[in-house]
Amino acid sequence: MPVKKSETATEKAKKTTKTVKAVKADTEKKAAKAAKKEIKKTVKKTVKKILKAKEKNEKLLKKAAKPKENAEERKIVDLIVKTLESGKGEDIVVINLTGKTAIADYLVVATGRAPRHVTALAEQVQLRLKKTGVPASIEGEDVGDWVIVDAGDVIVHVFHPETRELYCIEELWGEETPRRLKK
Repeated sequence: MPVKKSETATEKAKKTTKTVKAVKADTEKKAAKAAKKEIKKTVKKTVKKILKAKEKNEKLLKKAAKPKENAEERKIVDLIVKTLESGKGEDIVVINLTGKTAIADYLVVATGRAPRHVTALAEQVQLRLKKTGVPASIEGEDVGDWVIVDAGDVIVHVFHPETRELYCIEELWGEETPRRLKK
């Protein structure tokens, strides 16, 4: 039987040191793996939060981009249309410009039979608006081919028939002209 040599204290210390170093390295590896897992988990959570916030922002932007119709402006448009109809205005078209331009929210286009009729229609619209407290300015009444009444968010164009056909203002905003609708 072979005799075992007894280990010296130095050898035992070296062996223990190696074991401690191995355990320490193993522990560090496990800690690094755990830290990597934790980082991945945190990154995933953060990315999910960012994506949710992005979706929420997109929904809010879509909601904000949808044009909202103002009830007060709609009342003004209805008043203008009634005034033009009572003055025998022809081919009255209302174009909703909400969200399309900053110029105005509504465009009302009508035709008068003669230059004097065009001017009278525009003056009646201006007078009716002023009576209801809506400030309105008028342009072009001296000639009577094309008179504009500016009521802020609602602009009224009253044309002589030939002038309206020449400029086709409805087509600028993607609308059909009344004459083409009749054909």
